[in-house]
Amino acid sequence: MESRESEIQRDKEAAARLTSAMLHKHYDENDVDAVTASFADPFSWVGAGEEEYCTGLENVLNVFRQFAGKVPKCNLTDEHYDVIEVANGIYVCSGRLWVTTDPSTNIYLRVHQRITTVFRKIDGELKCNHLHLSNPYVEMVPGDVGFPTAMAKHSYDYLQECLKEKQREIDSQSMVLNSIYDTVPCSIIRYARKHDGAYELLFSNRGTADLMGISVDDVQHIDWSAGYCPFMVEADAKRLADLMEGLRVPGDQASAVCQVRRQGGDSIYVNSVNTFISSDERGDIIQKIVFDITERIMVEKSLARMSYEDGLTHLYNRTKFSQELDDESYADVEQLGIAYFDINGLKAMNDQKGHAAGDDLICRTARHISEAFSGSTFRIGGDEFVVIDSESDEDEFRSQVEQSLELMHDDDIEIAVGCSWRSKPCSILEQFDEADRLMYRDKSAFYSSKLHDRRRRQ
Repeated sequence: MESRESEIQRDKEAAARLTSAMLHKHYDENDVDAVTASFADPFSWVGAGEEEYCTGLENVLNVFRQFAGKVPKCNLTDEHYDVIEVANGIYVCSGRLWVTTDPSTNIYLRVHQRITTVFRKIDGELKCNHLHLSNPYVEMVPGDVGFPTAMAKHSYDYLQECLKEKQREIDSQSMVLNSIYDTVPCSIIRYARKHDGAYELLFSNRGTADLMGISVDDVQHIDWSAGYCPFMVEADAKRLADLMEGLRVPGDQASAVCQVRRQGGDSIYVNSVNTFISSDERGDIIQKIVFDITERIMVEKSLARMSYEDGLTHLYNRTKFSQELDDESYADVEQLGIAYFDINGLKAMNDQKGHAAGDDLICRTARHISEAFSGSTFRIGGDEFVVIDSESDEDEFRSQVEQSLELMHDDDIEIAVGCSWRSKPCSILEQFDEADRLMYRDKSAFYSSKLHDRRRRQ
């Protein structure tokens, strides 16, 4: 017969699971029926919104039915629940978690949600009689139903308006710059395009010489007959020449971002705006305004990298990993190795020594994995890492796995790993699933061994 202590512990675990399940059904799936399945009379509810308060089972159910289709898809992380028995068969579960809108919703919000539930055991089954959701600060406004959508949408609209305003400013500046010549720090050039297609330089400002890193006199001795700077990277030069060939009538305009290798050896990025001005006895008059946009390109590249980079470990993140899983080109590679790592004991580390210690453990693990492997390394979860390697043969790949395990063992890091390696035909999805299964088998064996050791010591 089950002891009273065991029964209480089992009920506590069930209360925590039910609380988590309700949250996932609400935020992940917006499944109202699943959320309310365990509600029982009497029932009271306090929501995260200022006006969200209701008692009586039927009244609460009517409120929750209004949530259907109103809650954007969210991702839940860092869930933590504690359950106490306040009376015989009555359990109070308190918890907190991060709720983050999924990027696919175009709503950008992250809140630290708190929840309290009360369960009563009826005929051997736990039923929920109370639910209280709250946030550390007020985020919902009247009109929001089940989620602070208005605030998030306003934030998104404001972001878009700022971007549009910035674009309007840039367009306005471009119009002004088109009428300014030698007094601006950009390159302004005018050509006459002859009937045979060759270009004759008519005018260039000081900014043209500065852009190329040469003297003003040297500008006049350059061969401009192709219509572009000879210091331009070949592929960009050909593309720009084709665009300029498409300028056929006054008002036509074409622009391109190109790379220029300055005479001093350094490279810059420029935006070349080319406009058909008019035609006269000299030929077609083409004006070129060239801006140095190196800083902007570097920022864009940095932002692009950041969108695929895990902020803590600087490995690739899950977004980049998901793109790799969708990359059909892996079906054509000659060989493919996938290693799936999962840290053992991260939660215990966070609980015992704090999240700073947990973050340090994650970073050390990431460093050892990236040091050992020549393939791409991804952090796909809190304590989960994946390596994708299409270059190494099987011996090299498995040697890298062993090297990473040795590095982590020497650093007192416990980790579970699962590996999949194939030669052609390869399947990144199938191999990831295989590595996932093997990793969890390894993790299960680790914790089974620890449980066995603990029981033996007892």
